[in-house]
Amino acid sequence: MDETLNRRLALRRADDGPAAAQSRRRAQGFAGHNAFSSDPVLTASLDGVLDEQTEDHLSALGAYWGSAEAQEVARIASDHPPSLRREDFDGRRIDQVEMHPAYHALMNRSVNAGLLSSAWEDGEGAVQHRLRAAALLLAAGCERGHLLPVSASHAAVASLVYASDLEAELFPLIASRHYDRRQVPLEEKEGAVITLAISERSLSGDYGDIQTRGELLAGDAVRITGEKTFVAAPGADLMLVLARTADGPTAALVPRYAPENLDAVALDAFADYGGLDAQAIATVTFSEARGRLVGEPGRGLQVLRDVRTLTQLDSAIIAAGGTRCAVARAVHHLRTRQSGGAPLLSEPLFARTMADLALASAAQTALAIRLAGAFDGAFERDGDHAIARVLTPAARVLAFDVAVSAASAARDAMAITALPRHHPVARVGPDLSALNHWDGAANDAALDLLGLVSRDETVLSEALEEIANDLGDQPGDLVGEVLALGREAMNEPGLARAFCERFAFLGAAASMRRNLPRVVSDAFISSRLGGRYTSGYGALDNRFDADAILDFIIPED
Repeated sequence: MDETLNRRLALRRADDGPAAAQSRRRAQGFAGHNAFSSDPVLTASLDGVLDEQTEDHLSALGAYWGSAEAQEVARIASDHPPSLRREDFDGRRIDQVEMHPAYHALMNRSVNAGLLSSAWEDGEGAVQHRLRAAALLLAAGCERGHLLPVSASHAAVASLVYASDLEAELFPLIASRHYDRRQVPLEEKEGAVITLAISERSLSGDYGDIQTRGELLAGDAVRITGEKTFVAAPGADLMLVLARTADGPTAALVPRYAPENLDAVALDAFADYGGLDAQAIATVTFSEARGRLVGEPGRGLQVLRDVRTLTQLDSAIIAAGGTRCAVARAVHHLRTRQSGGAPLLSEPLFARTMADLALASAAQTALAIRLAGAFDGAFERDGDHAIARVLTPAARVLAFDVAVSAASAARDAMAITALPRHHPVARVGPDLSALNHWDGAANDAALDLLGLVSRDETVLSEALEEIANDLGDQPGDLVGEVLALGREAMNEPGLARAFCERFAFLGAAASMRRNLPRVVSDAFISSRLGGRYTSGYGALDNRFDADAILDFIIPED
């Protein structure tokens, strides 16, 4: 495959003269590309998954999310942040969230595309998580703020397994492909969106130390009193809340617009977290709000664990989409800007730096799709179950470390062009930084992973065995090194982040080895798992062809 890659790239460069290609790319600009068909890493990672219908579906999504129209809608939504209308015309407290029509257009597009529902729908066989992951990644390359309630709603479906009555009642609403923006009671809705109300002002990662109180009532009813912070999309129809009852941490779903809750759920002024400008993020105060139990009283952390695993998967996917956007735009910029009569990308340092960034992007995409595939096969294969269980939190920790730094490096490569705050590349880093905190602190996720493998080292061994099979022959005992580091971290928790990074890099390398040209995965292994790895970009080994790597991962228009 590597020989054909280099031969194909050489023929493409020969057929399309540099002057003609340069002129064409400058005239076309970046907008108007198909975000799916122009991403060979994504399409290769879906090898064996796509049929004609699903490929047409993803191609249509890619055409939209890469279009000038979508980029303009995203810009408008970001430039017109949400507002909070506290009172109606008669002075009654309503705490109504008002979003710009551009935001609703983004939500409508994503909900219609199945980003809330498609993983739970029948008829997709054993590939639904991968196809949804591809669609989510494409959307994340354009705008990320609206994806918080999309991710929360998708993940919250997992909580309904613990409440069969609620599942029968709410699943058709949540799994709907109809975006119903009306802020009305659930019985009047054609589709519903859920948000997570989990974090508290202490910002502690210990969800067992919650202060919000829950009082059990008759049946499955519960009364909630307390305060939650960093509640994204506080105008959502339902809030999944974690509260402390006499039995311990308990999960409940609070219907935001139920008549009994109109005066019991209050929103503070929206907070500015430096990113996700299109999204409303608020502190919510519950004053004896009525909710319904999800799972047994005192088992809320178990319910939350399954939900968080899915939000961690989505975080890795969204980070991959954001990174792809930033790096692809930066490469396009350097291909179309000249210095001394030649494209900037022809300079060895620029080419090597951007090839290094392209490898970071490719690794995130390949790993995200591999994780989604593990969720598809988790009930059929022990290896996939192990990958989904332990590699997901490691990937989530690494994704934001890599994605935020890669977005910053891509912005730096574009210099003053990407300096304006609302430039598409300038938005990626702040968006992902804020999204990182929405999903919980990285150290907390690393310690959660460490606790999991400490309780059951078998799951780590099974995941590493799966990774070893994908890696095949590789220099040294990379798998053994990660297992040894994991065991060391169990005795010295200060190594948890180092273990997460190494484990996720290894998982990414294995994911790349499954479907990408060997030269690409070898370059990643050498640069990330070899001795020369640095947190900066541009240290790619000279024996790897930077131009060929760039032309495969981010092909010319």
